[in-house]
Amino acid sequence: MFYRMMDLVRGAAGAAERRGTGAIKTRLRYLAWRLAEPPGFLPPLVVLSFKVALGSGLAWALGQAFGFKTPWDAVLAVIILMQGHAYGSLLNALQFLLGVFAGLILGLLALHYLGLSAPVLAAIMFVTLLMGGWLKITRLGFNNQIAISALLVLASGSNANVARFWETILGGVVGVAVAALLWPPNPVSRLRQEFREASRKIKSDLLRSLELAGRGEEAEAQRRQVRANSEHVDGVVAEILPAEDALRWNPWHSGRMSDLSRLEERLRLIGYLYRTVRAMARQAAEAPRAGESAEHEWEAGRPHLVAAGGAAVEAIERRLVAEDVEEAVSRGHDEVALFAASAPRERHAVALAAALDDLLRDIAGWHAPNEVDPEQQLVSRIVRRLGGRRPQSSVAALGELEFEEERQQAIRQDITSRVTRRPRTAPPMESVVEAAGIAGQVDRGVQHIPLAQIKGTDIRSQDFDASFQPRSRGLRQQWVQAFTLMEQGVEPPPIDVYKVGEVYFVKDGQTRVSVARHLGWDTIRANVVEVTTRAPVGSEINPEELLKAAEYSRFLEETQLDVNRPGARLECSQLGRYDKILEHILGHRYFLGLDRGYEVPVPEAAASWYDSVYRPAMDVARSHHLVQRLPRWTETDIYLALTKIWLDLQEEGLPSGPESAANLLVAETNTSERIRKVASTRPLARFTAPPRVRLSVLSSGGAGSAPAGARAARRTTTRSGAERPARG
Repeated sequence: MFYRMMDLVRGAAGAAERRGTGAIKTRLRYLAWRLAEPPGFLPPLVVLSFKVALGSGLAWALGQAFGFKTPWDAVLAVIILMQGHAYGSLLNALQFLLGVFAGLILGLLALHYLGLSAPVLAAIMFVTLLMGGWLKITRLGFNNQIAISALLVLASGSNANVARFWETILGGVVGVAVAALLWPPNPVSRLRQEFREASRKIKSDLLRSLELAGRGEEAEAQRRQVRANSEHVDGVVAEILPAEDALRWNPWHSGRMSDLSRLEERLRLIGYLYRTVRAMARQAAEAPRAGESAEHEWEAGRPHLVAAGGAAVEAIERRLVAEDVEEAVSRGHDEVALFAASAPRERHAVALAAALDDLLRDIAGWHAPNEVDPEQQLVSRIVRRLGGRRPQSSVAALGELEFEEERQQAIRQDITSRVTRRPRTAPPMESVVEAAGIAGQVDRGVQHIPLAQIKGTDIRSQDFDASFQPRSRGLRQQWVQAFTLMEQGVEPPPIDVYKVGEVYFVKDGQTRVSVARHLGWDTIRANVVEVTTRAPVGSEINPEELLKAAEYSRFLEETQLDVNRPGARLECSQLGRYDKILEHILGHRYFLGLDRGYEVPVPEAAASWYDSVYRPAMDVARSHHLVQRLPRWTETDIYLALTKIWLDLQEEGLPSGPESAANLLVAETNTSERIRKVASTRPLARFTAPPRVRLSVLSSGGAGSAPAGARAARRTTTRSGAERPARG
């Protein structure tokens, strides 16, 4: 179905291009885009600086052309007009000019007919402030430029200085042109991102509040979070009218007014529903913690409560895409009734059921009082006056704009990556599997997988960046077609992915992943093939992690520890540590061969070392709670630290043994702030030299020899000079 609709969209697009002027329209469209949107790699401060600089230069040149010798006031007008408004709207600029002109006329009339006196000044200020309240274009704010301009005319004291104000008008005209024609405001993109975030949060807040009902402090924390999210949505809704003012006279984003109108309806719906969700969260937080008598009733009713919440979430999702919600709402009401019948007879539980019932009714029956009217846009009115058709906004046209925004963002990320040396494209699976070592694969079928865990592609691709934002213009048609269908609620077919450890790599469906991320989806359907590796692969894929995986894979290849001891997991936080462990194993192998009278194979020695050295040392570490005291350290980090301290104590002639080493590590962890900072940043960095704290902190001795493998490794590294202990 999805591919059939893709063909229909593709056919419609192809018919439009076959009208003879397709190529010219494409070039004109790109030129308009370049004027409408700044380059993606330019931050807002650079955009502001460029627009002010361009306007200042034009104002100075035109001022001299009109006979003003040094038109400083024209430049000053440009700066005042656009300061703080890198994307200053034509509407604001025209209001500024209107204020300058009205104030100029009032000031000239007062000087000519009334002169300058205290009553005249007071009367002029009274009149200009009254005019500032109604002589404005935007619905918000106040046009104080009338009073300022009139006051400056009165301050000049002479009609000869009025030329300065004509310079100001000239600068204002230049500022209007620059503000309106070059990179004018486009608040819709940011509001769209706010909408996607708000729709995600209200669904999670709704379910989380119901799950925590009657659970004390957790429910209270959730109530505060819901209130904060609700207030944020209210703030976003308050930005809709200023956004409309910015777009109303916008010459480049004529189609965005309809998009803003649709966004307004959805945002107002979310804001309205959040009020009921806040009431639910309050009742859930105030409900007393279930005691022994009510525990059975809460547990019996909670599944129905959560099911009703799930139905409400489904209804919200359907309502936001203009689909029928009757079935989901009806199912939710049924679950609320079942909860009310089985829940505790307690007023907060009753109020919670009533609030959830109200929420379901609100979802089905509320209608947004929209204030954004696309018919009031200046471009639409002009086109209608000329007998033309109103600019049409469609999902496909919106997709064109969204694609360009995504591509510009990818360009900006590309430039940033060159400076930060981060990967510019999604990492290929082949490099991960090559580093970690493949062990097998199994088909897991179709699943919903989190988009956040999709980290790369099966082979290296230059089409998308590391965040799956499109980098190539050649992806436009395919991306827009997928966006058109997915934005309208058509579910795409499952993508094909490989799962390696905790992350996924896309085999087919990169465009669908890109569009789904852009639309704010949390999950996507996928055919999953799980690839198992010898070395574990974490959630972060970067060069350092790949080197660690490669080191671990080589270590396992030589020791076969994953085969002989399947439960063994030796993970190190830094590079180069597996060589140290292998030295310990080889030393253990040497003494094991002396005991047994034959050369022991490395895999057999590794298994013996794990059983007789590593696990006992880690038992001591756990008895001292070192894993909890050093949360950023792995167990293997702690093992290496313990054996090194053990050897250091033995060389100093002090009581040694695993208990002594653990006690010293515990003492330093408790008494040294420096060690705490080291433990949270670079594990084992402190243990490149013997302990420098007072050894009297040891609470118990426990003499004993260090592990044979560690002693042999110490002798080897000391003779080679690779790690000679510092003496001090």
